[in-house]
Amino acid sequence: MPKIQQTNKIKGTRDVMPDESLYWNYALNVTEEVVLSAGVDKIETPILEKFEIYEKIFKDENESILNSIYSFEPAKSDGSKKKKGSKEEGTFSLRPEIIPGIARMYIENNMQSWTKPLSLYTIGKCFKNDNSQTGRNKEFNQMAVEIIGEEDPMIDANIISLAWDITRKLKIDDAEIHINSMGCPDCRPKIKKSLNEYFKKKQSKLCDDCKKKMKKNTIGILACKNEKCQNTIASAPLSIDNICDDCKKNFMSVLEYLDEMGVIYNLAPNLVRENDYHNKTVFEISIGQERKHTLLGGGGRHDHLIERLGGEQTPAIGLEINIDLLAEYIKSNNIKIPKNKSKVNVFIIQLGESAKKIAIKKAKELRKLGISTGIAIGKDTIKAQLKSAEKVNALFSIIIGQREAVTNTSLVRDMRDGVQETIELDDLNVRIFNMVEERIKEETEYTKKMRMKK
Repeated sequence: MPKIQQTNKIKGTRDVMPDESLYWNYALNVTEEVVLSAGVDKIETPILEKFEIYEKIFKDENESILNSIYSFEPAKSDGSKKKKGSKEEGTFSLRPEIIPGIARMYIENNMQSWTKPLSLYTIGKCFKNDNSQTGRNKEFNQMAVEIIGEEDPMIDANIISLAWDITRKLKIDDAEIHINSMGCPDCRPKIKKSLNEYFKKKQSKLCDDCKKKMKKNTIGILACKNEKCQNTIASAPLSIDNICDDCKKNFMSVLEYLDEMGVIYNLAPNLVRENDYHNKTVFEISIGQERKHTLLGGGGRHDHLIERLGGEQTPAIGLEINIDLLAEYIKSNNIKIPKNKSKVNVFIIQLGESAKKIAIKKAKELRKLGISTGIAIGKDTIKAQLKSAEKVNALFSIIIGQREAVTNTSLVRDMRDGVQETIELDDLNVRIFNMVEERIKEETEYTKKMRMKK
């Protein structure tokens, strides 16, 4: 029989191994902790959205984004293909980012009647066939925060400060905030005119994608990460010089609020977001300098996004952060993270067939009591099973051997100091429950004291 060829993962996707998941979970938990502390409510939106959402947003100005979206037409329930021209289901897309889905959710669920502002966040997978940004895979995990219904510049500063707080709490001290203003719709013609005049003279120095953007989306050229275009972009007219007085005043207010909040930022006069549905404030969080930087996230105000999707014109601002890149940076830079908390409270060690049956029964009983309980599988010696208990940071181990099976007892070992005591099996559940409760209480009080000392 011929050898079956190995199947590998798709290029641009990743497997998260157990040791890597520690960093990923830490990055996720800290990010979520910062956002929740700001009073933001959690929501969920689908990974699958209708392609028409992205068409409405990007068709006229940024077809390169549409081309990077993974889309497909679903088959009928009987497995047959749809007839040509049929609009029974439409085209489905794996979301390339989360915020357009939140805008769709806002309209579809009549959230315009809710008390404003709405502060929402969600975390989930996104998919994009785009290699323009360092470190980004085809599949990545994104956290998105969206504040809807308020145009006060203080809101802009507040959402930028969340990004700042996340990087600082994760000890990513060299992450930088870059900020600019894209002005309002009234400013756009003046910005576009100045850029058109400049880039027309520089077309030979632009990549093919940017040459296409000259026709519909000159501003989008500023977001190009192609090295061929970088020097040309660096000398382009500044958008901040072409925005109206009201937008300049708004931008200055955002900066003043950031100063008050202690957020350090860099002015980036030609910064635009690649998804280009933004107006006024735009920002990015990155590590590194110039062409070699890694983009951790970004966002900006998009007061006309909901309107583009068929809703009423509604002020909104969003933040998106790549959780995978946060985790990768923490690991690669050897940033210390808190020791992994106990995965299980109790670990049952057994020796012999009779003991194994008792162990399985006790594990189920303890889990019903809310005690996370592990059990050694496939390990023959007590020494090997104790190592398994140590590996998962169990608080206590319960040892049941052939003698214990006969005498209806168990040997309970405190994994912290190695002290052991014999407990009858009939009393085991209650005793273990109380022991675990007491230990968790001790550890909680100790953690509080340490925080107070800091």
